[in-house]
Amino acid sequence: MLQQICEALPRKSANVRMAGYVVSNNQGEDLTLECMAGLSLPALQIPRTTEDPCWAALESGRTVIQSVEDPHAPGWIKCLHHRVKEIGMFPFGAEDLRGAVLIGAHEKGYFRRVGSDYFHAFAHLGEMVLLLRNQSLRDPMTSLPNRTLFQDRLENARVQALRNDCLLGVAILDLDGFKQVNDRLGHAAGDQLLQAVVQRLQEHLRAGDTLARMGGDEFGLILPGLDSVNDLEVLCNRLLATIREPLDIQGEAVRVSGSIGVTLYPLDDSDASTLVQHADMALYAAKDAGRDQFHLHTLALDEAVQAEVEVRAMLGQALNNNRLTLHYQPVVSSGGTIWGVEALIRLQHPEKGLLPPVAFFSALDHPRLARPIGRFVLETALRQGEIWHREGLALRMSVNISTRHLLDTRFLDDLQEALAKHPGLPPEHLAIEITESAPLTDMTGAQMLLRACNRLGVCVALDDFGTGNASLAYLQRLPAHSVKIDRSFVRDMINDPNDLAIVAAVITASRMLGLKVIAEGVETAEHAALLIKMGCSHLQGYYFSKPLPPEDIPAWSTCFHFAPLMKDVVPPMNVLPPILEGHSLRVRMFLRALRYENPFPMHVLEKDAENYCHLGRWLQGEGALNYGQLPGFASLLARHERIHQLARTAKSILDTGDAEGTRDQGNLLDIENRLLLSELLSMTGQSLDGHPIIAGSPL
Repeated sequence: MLQQICEALPRKSANVRMAGYVVSNNQGEDLTLECMAGLSLPALQIPRTTEDPCWAALESGRTVIQSVEDPHAPGWIKCLHHRVKEIGMFPFGAEDLRGAVLIGAHEKGYFRRVGSDYFHAFAHLGEMVLLLRNQSLRDPMTSLPNRTLFQDRLENARVQALRNDCLLGVAILDLDGFKQVNDRLGHAAGDQLLQAVVQRLQEHLRAGDTLARMGGDEFGLILPGLDSVNDLEVLCNRLLATIREPLDIQGEAVRVSGSIGVTLYPLDDSDASTLVQHADMALYAAKDAGRDQFHLHTLALDEAVQAEVEVRAMLGQALNNNRLTLHYQPVVSSGGTIWGVEALIRLQHPEKGLLPPVAFFSALDHPRLARPIGRFVLETALRQGEIWHREGLALRMSVNISTRHLLDTRFLDDLQEALAKHPGLPPEHLAIEITESAPLTDMTGAQMLLRACNRLGVCVALDDFGTGNASLAYLQRLPAHSVKIDRSFVRDMINDPNDLAIVAAVITASRMLGLKVIAEGVETAEHAALLIKMGCSHLQGYYFSKPLPPEDIPAWSTCFHFAPLMKDVVPPMNVLPPILEGHSLRVRMFLRALRYENPFPMHVLEKDAENYCHLGRWLQGEGALNYGQLPGFASLLARHERIHQLARTAKSILDTGDAEGTRDQGNLLDIENRLLLSELLSMTGQSLDGHPIIAGSPL
C-alpha cells in the first residue's frame, strides 16, 4: 500500500516531484532505498553519519525538512537541485529496523505551507510495513532474526568488514543433546530450553553481533569487528561455556552442550551463501571431533569435504548398481571351536577393484545412505547365514549397524523384516555390533532399542571398545552380550604396557559382568596365547583368517584346526573370587537389613534381580560358558533363583511386622546360600576352606 501511495503522489500532485522511502539494514548502519517514484535515484544507500539529515530525522524521531541549496546538504540531496527545492524526511520504526519517507517538493516552503501532518500518515504506513516485515523476518518463538534476515545482514556485514578493514566471523551453532531433551520431556520443555539458551547467548554477545535462529536447534552468528583469530577463540569458548551450564527445565537440571563451526571473512573470501556453507562444514567437523567445541573452516577442510562428497557419490552408485558385497571373517572361541563370523562390507569398484571399508567408511553413516546400506547388510548377511544353517554350518552372524541407522525410528522394523524373511537363521544366532559411542548420542533411546532387540532374541555387541568416549562403568548401562576390544589395543599389547593394561581391564570387567569378550586384530600365536591367559573368550584376526567371500567359508571351516595353539596355555586368571566376596557381603547386608541394621542392598528384591546381581551376571555369562554343560549347573541356577525368592518372601513378612517369621525366612535363605556356595566352589574346583560363609562366620 505504501508503495502504491508513493507511486500515485507525484502523478496527482503538481508540487510533489518524488516520493519514496528508505529502510535501515545491517543493524542500522545503512539506509537503503526500497521505493522511489517520480524521480530516479538508482541504488541509493545512505551510510550512517551524524551530518546526514535523514539519519538526524531517525535519531531524533522528528521530521526534517532539507533545502537542496543548503551548502551542507549531503551529495545525494545536492544532486537533485535542478528537480526539487526541498526534501521532507518523515521517520518511522524503532530499534534496529527503521526507515524514513522521502518527499521531494517542487517549491521552497511547500511543507511549511501545507503542514506535515498529511505526510505523517505515510510514516504510520511505514511503521506497518516494518511491523509486517519484522514478523516475516523473525523467529516467532525466540524473536531472533530468521534465516532470511540473517542472510541479508551477512551481505551488509561483508561490505562493512572491507570498509573497516577488520575480520568478520560467520558461525553456525548447534545444540548437542537437544533432541533427547525434546523427546524425553516434550516439545514445551524443548522450547523452554531453546529460549533459555538464547537468553544466555545474548548475554555474552557484543553490541553489533547477530544471533539468528536458522531452524530447530541451529543458530547463526555474525561476529563483526574481530581483530584476530584469538578474538574469535575467546568469544566461541565463552559461548560454549555458557551453554554447558545446567538449566532448570520443568524442575529438572538439564545439561546440553554446543558445537560451533566458523569461518572468517575476508580470509575466506567467499560470498555470503558460501560463507554459511563453510561454517556448516566446520560445524560437522566439530561434531565429528567429539562435540562441545568449535572448529574453524580451512582450505584443507574444504578439500576434505569435497573428497567426502566424491566418496558418498561412489558409495551411492555402488549401492544402486549392486556393487556392494559382504565378506566374512571367522571368530573362534578360546576352546578351539568356530563360533561364528563377522560380516564386513566391500565395494567392487569398476576401476580400482575390491575396496575395503576404510576407502568409504566415513560415508556409511551419511543421512541418505545409512539406512539403505544397513538394510542391505541385514538382508545379505541373514540370507547367507540361513544358507549355511541349511547346509549344516550353524555359524553365528555378526553385522555392523551404523549409529544413524540404529537410532532411526524404523530400525526395529528393518530388523524384524529381515528376521521374518529368513526364519532359517535363529534370532539368537544374530548379533548386531554397534560402536561404543553410538549410545552416547541418545542413551535412553539406545537402551530401549537394544532391549527390544534382546526381546527378539538378537544379541548385542559393543564394537571397537576403548576407542570412543565410554568408560568401563558404561558397560553396565547397556543390555549388551559381548564386548569387542579394538584391534589398536590388541596389536601392540605385547610391547606396550599401557595397551596390555587396557586389554586386561576390559577383559576382567567384562567377565565379571557376564559378557563375552572378543579380541579383534589377533595376528600371532603369541597374541592368542596371552589373550586366552587373561580370560578372553573369543578371538578374531588374520592369525586365523582374513575376511573371506561367502563361498570360501565352508572349506575354511573344514580345514580349521586350533589344537596346536592350546598346548602351552595355562588356565586363565580367575575372576570368581572377588565376585563371591561381593556376593557374600551382600548376603550379610541383607540379613542385617532384616534386623533394621542397614539398608537393603540393590539387585536383590527387584523383579529378575537374579539375572543382574553380581553372581547372576557371572552365572549367565562366564559360568554358563565354562560349566553350563555340566549336569549340576542347572540346579545351581535354580538354587540361586530360590535365594532371591526367599529374600522377597522375607521382605514381605518383615513388612507385616512378623519378626519371628522374618527370622525363620532369613535362616532358610542363609542355609540355601551356604549350599549354593558349596556346590559352586566344588563345581569350579576351588577350595572350600576358609570361605567366610562356608566356614560359618557370624551373619
